[in-house]
Amino acid sequence: MRTFPILVSVLGLAAIASGQGLRKGLVRADAVFVGRQVGKKAHSDVVALHRIQIINNVRGVAGQKAITVIDWPKLSLHTRPTPRQSRLFCLQDASVVATRIGLPAAGGPYYKMVGWAGSHPLVGKELNKDPIVRFARVLANGESGTSPEITAATLGTMAINAKAPVRTEIARFLSERSDLRGKLSSVQWTQLVARAAGEVEDIEYKIALAELCAAQRLDGLLEALAVSLGPVTDVRYARCVGRIGKALHGEQATGKLADRLRIVGGEQDRKMLLLAIGATNTKSALDTLLRMNKLDAAVTAALREHRSRRAKEAVDSRRQ
Repeated sequence: MRTFPILVSVLGLAAIASGQGLRKGLVRADAVFVGRQVGKKAHSDVVALHRIQIINNVRGVAGQKAITVIDWPKLSLHTRPTPRQSRLFCLQDASVVATRIGLPAAGGPYYKMVGWAGSHPLVGKELNKDPIVRFARVLANGESGTSPEITAATLGTMAINAKAPVRTEIARFLSERSDLRGKLSSVQWTQLVARAAGEVEDIEYKIALAELCAAQRLDGLLEALAVSLGPVTDVRYARCVGRIGKALHGEQATGKLADRLRIVGGEQDRKMLLLAIGATNTKSALDTLLRMNKLDAAVTAALREHRSRRAKEAVDSRRQ
């Protein structure tokens, strides 16, 4: 699958996405299904074998009733099956490993966990209503023949309406897939921008939506996102707005954020807007901040966000 690396890397998606990797597990897996661990035994001092009952196939294990997951228990940085729970499994083929360590063919087929955080989630009893399973099926159907238009439209709707944290993963997935983003309708983009601007509780989701819309370079996005600086006090969001401003507008981002700074009355709104200006890390932002009150704590905080040598020198001089 193709990705959209340039703007994604500028916005720093990897830094905020470290807690979830469901989308990565789904894309990179050879087999995806809902299953339950029904047995476990040691093969050696370093290898354990988990027998997994297949409850519902998504892709890759049609006709199989059970498979075996090879596990290395002494490796702490390793996702492993959870006993007695219905979970989504994202697995990679391990037949070569099985042959190398001498596992019997009768115990196969053999797989290993993909290892991405979030790629082995618990699922509900009603699989047809479970958003995790539905996300997995949408991607599987897209690989097996469903048109990109239908896949994109379905994912766009889920990015707005699905439950947390699946909606966040879907937004990040669409950010990475320019081919699917281009199939979303203007109505859906309007809804996505509105949700990105209006969300105030789930900050990771808000940031994921903001970066999705930024990846599409939508007109008026920075101004829409700046409205919730103040009502949202999380510094991660201010940094996100600053990064998006720089990615979309370069040096002009400072002026666009400063325009809003002139009309807000609340101190919290002012503080968050200044942080966003600093987070653009532009020359215009630094010049603007250096012209402001040297004793203003909010300006000092914004200079710290700028991270440039001159900004650091300015902060250090204000301590003297």
